[in-house]
Amino acid sequence: MAEVPLSLAVIGIISPVVAGLLPLTFGWIREAAREKRAAAERLRAEQSQLARKKRRQCVKLLRVARDFRVLVENTYDSSGPELDAHAEQVRQSAADIANQADDVEFMVPGTETEALSLATAARLLAAPVADKKNRALGAPLLSPDFTEFDRCLAGFKQAARAAVGDQAAVIAGHAGSDADRLGDRPELESAVGGVQERLG
Repeated sequence: MAEVPLSLAVIGIISPVVAGLLPLTFGWIREAAREKRAAAERLRAEQSQLARKKRRQCVKLLRVARDFRVLVENTYDSSGPELDAHAEQVRQSAADIANQADDVEFMVPGTETEALSLATAARLLAAPVADKKNRALGAPLLSPDFTEFDRCLAGFKQAARAAVGDQAAVIAGHAGSDADRLGDRPELESAVGGVQERLG
């Protein structure tokens, strides 16, 4: 009777054990990949929600600024008691812009300078209206110069687009790279299948 080499005997003993463990190992790998995909999806959802919040803050500042501009135009066209009523609204509107600019400054990196410049331009436009000496005789005020305000408004809009657009691109980039890293691994499946065939 021919002797069986020791290595073949060991392989003969170990092969069934390894073959039995391979499906369990492969199942564990797939489950870990699913958990990673779920975690990546949650992260992308949180990043997307934060990007939407930042976008809303920027849009709100743009809307408040445009409303302020119209209010200032109406105020400069008014006179008498109407002028006094509008002056209070202009002061409040300028304060609203400053408050919103503060929110944007802390929430949307890359727009701080433009947001604060817009708030400063609004305050400068509101100052002549807020000064009672300018409204003492009840006559209409001189036409305002919106050049700086409009420049700041356009500058903030451009900065906001760049900041929010960059964040959206980063989120999309993470989504693609996560899918590449965490997707199903056909090369792993074929490798495990080959080992199972050799051990079967």
